[in-house]
Amino acid sequence: MYKEYFSKIYNFVFYRILNKEQTEDIVSDIFLKVAENIFRFDSKKANFNTWIFAIAKNKLIDYYRLKKIYISIDDENTIDPSIDFEEQCSIIKDEQLKELYSALAKMDDRTRLIITLKHFEGLNNREISKQIGINESTVSTIYVRGLKKLQDYIAS
Repeated sequence: MYKEYFSKIYNFVFYRILNKEQTEDIVSDIFLKVAENIFRFDSKKANFNTWIFAIAKNKLIDYYRLKKIYISIDDENTIDPSIDFEEQCSIIKDEQLKELYSALAKMDDRTRLIITLKHFEGLNNREISKQIGINESTVSTIYVRGLKKLQDYIAS
């Protein structure tokens, strides 16, 4: 299970938050939760892919919730929670991947997620629709528009 799903879950998280260290922490939390709750998995209710991605989605929600709790706009001593793009980009050695990463970073979360699920996870529009809870035709529209934006970002 770990071998089959690690890269899928890692990419799912990474392309949502665009931070290597935080992604690693969240992914380890996801697999810990899966291991602790594997006895609760019921194949009659959902397939394993749906179940593990639901856990991943919930961990991301927790991450965003906690991030909001610790960020105060009134506190001048608050550490800037923004992602240092240059630092993250330096981790990537391949120039084409840097260009892709830079372009994906400019996109909104939903578009980036759909492109990621389609290209990195190999899901079709119906599977993406079920996973993120939007209409299949909306997935298609966002995907096509997103690819166009991605091409424009890379071309510029």
